[in-house]
Amino acid sequence: LMHPAPSVILFTCLSGAGFGLLFWLDAGLARPEGTAALAQFALAYGLATAGLIASTFHLGNPQRALRAFSQWRTSWLSREGWASVAALAASAPVALSTSFGPPGQSFAGGPLGLAAALLTALTLLSTAMIYAQLKTIPRWHHWTTPLSFLTFAVTGGAILSGAGFIAALFCLALGLVMALTFWQGGRRFAASGSNL
Repeated sequence: LMHPAPSVILFTCLSGAGFGLLFWLDAGLARPEGTAALAQFALAYGLATAGLIASTFHLGNPQRALRAFSQWRTSWLSREGWASVAALAASAPVALSTSFGPPGQSFAGGPLGLAAALLTALTLLSTAMIYAQLKTIPRWHHWTTPLSFLTFAVTGGAILSGAGFIAALFCLALGLVMALTFWQGGRRFAASGSNL
């Protein structure tokens, strides 16, 4: 059985929820304004940043975190690092305009907001590909791994944004994706000829 480091679990859960919420806010799928927007963006940034900080603890040597940025041509970890920095930077003007700008004048859902949302999705995809590329783990080495990561994040973002009925629909979709992921993973593991 696998025994992942606690930092991996913290990283995956916190950053997934944070970037999932940022996706909803940037894309304009959730429309808080003023103080409510400031609180939701602060929550999204806090979760995403805490997750990214947690990720440095399972590198063996946290000083390697800066070196990880140099391998973007071949490493999904490096791509994740660059995408996360770009997503957080692109989300800042969206957060400021939504929290402090005149009502109805937010960048959320506009070109800048959609670009920031795309960067958050790219961050989540890069995280998923770190796991999906592992040929040594047949359960993960499949397209259902990125699908499940993205569905978890979008569902978490829907819940945290208070999307109500839509969040419930995403929970249902997540259940279906998880069932597919477990079913496919079991088949791939059996076909690999490996055992625990």
